[in-house]
Amino acid sequence: MKVRVVLAVLVLGLVALYFTIGVRLGYVTVTPLYLFNAQGQTSYPFRLYDEGKLVVNGQCEGRSGLATLRFLSPDGTELSSVKCPPGKWSLDMSGEGTKGIYTLVVDYKKYSGSMELNSSYKTKY
Repeated sequence: MKVRVVLAVLVLGLVALYFTIGVRLGYVTVTPLYLFNAQGQTSYPFRLYDEGKLVVNGQCEGRSGLATLRFLSPDGTELSSVKCPPGKWSLDMSGEGTKGIYTLVVDYKKYSGSMELNSSYKTKY
């Protein structure tokens, strides 16, 4: 009896998440991220300790909705951006400059699909 109640509460919780902010499984820069009706915005920081070039690449495979990825410099300037509409797409964004915290901002609009990103760093010297 108790197990059924717990399962019912879990199912109701997932349904509520799906219709509000969506369901997200994973962490985009560490493991593949699976999204179901994702809405809202997520930020991923990248800290550079020396001057150089930071490259973020990977792929997204969308079934519905839209995900927009924006790569920002430490001062907030947009360095590059890409969109992930339905279909399979490769992603390649880069930024070069001073040390600091670079940010990848992902805006979701009812996006369902998967996303996998990797980052690499090349020093200036």
